[in-house]
Amino acid sequence: MTAPTIPQPSARRPPLALPDPVAALPWLLPPLIALLLAGVAVEVWVRAADISEFVMPRPTVVIEEFFSEFSRYFSEGMRTLAVSVGGLAVGTAVATLLAAGVAHSQLLERAVLPVAIMVKVTPVVSVIPLLIVWLGYGWEPKVTIAALITYFPVLVNAIAGFRDIDPRMHDFFRSVHASQREIFWRLRMPAAIPFLFAALKISVTLSLIGAVVAEFFTAGQGGLGSVIWIEQNEVRLHKVFAAVMMLTVLGVTLSTALIICERLWSWRIDRSSANI
Repeated sequence: MTAPTIPQPSARRPPLALPDPVAALPWLLPPLIALLLAGVAVEVWVRAADISEFVMPRPTVVIEEFFSEFSRYFSEGMRTLAVSVGGLAVGTAVATLLAAGVAHSQLLERAVLPVAIMVKVTPVVSVIPLLIVWLGYGWEPKVTIAALITYFPVLVNAIAGFRDIDPRMHDFFRSVHASQREIFWRLRMPAAIPFLFAALKISVTLSLIGAVVAEFFTAGQGGLGSVIWIEQNEVRLHKVFAAVMMLTVLGVTLSTALIICERLWSWRIDRSSANI
């Protein structure tokens, strides 16, 4: 009997499909045009009504402030970004570990899920002063708040992903006496990855919100939240809007990076399937 022919991996490797800026233009142009028209409308309205800059700054003033003091907003934005990514990483890691345990134990599910829901429905703002007393004014309470805000979507989606496995594949793994660790890494984890990406698309923006809210309570310790708090108290609203613009840039950047990571993972899976 002749041996089966093994296909060459390079001949069947699917191309890597990353976001194409040119192909994305039909999707990007409408919102960009809408933002431009909205900015022009606000500019005309503020000038025509002679509204004070202490109430509503002109968009042109905000844009000028943003670019003239870009180094400041970028530096403070990196602090907020570090807190956001740190909180997202901690929240995702803890939620994934809990979800893995819940997927294997109904007793742990009955013990963990009610507590997780209680933490979720508790207003995070109410516990920030306590965290500051316990952890100080450094990065620890900020990362903790960002993690508390982001963990729940990851927990729920990870549980669903770990359980969304093909029963026939699970029976096959058991038939060959695979260990629980092998079943987890080779069957449950690959099934949960798409669910985790879906959760991260929600949590990535929540982590920025958590970081900014925490920075409100630690004004003077850096970050865009601190900038917004200080400039709002000084009634320099054009600086507040400039800080919000930087937050928008950070949010779009994080979301785009997450989409690219998802595309890379999908490409890796498609390549592995093509090599079989």
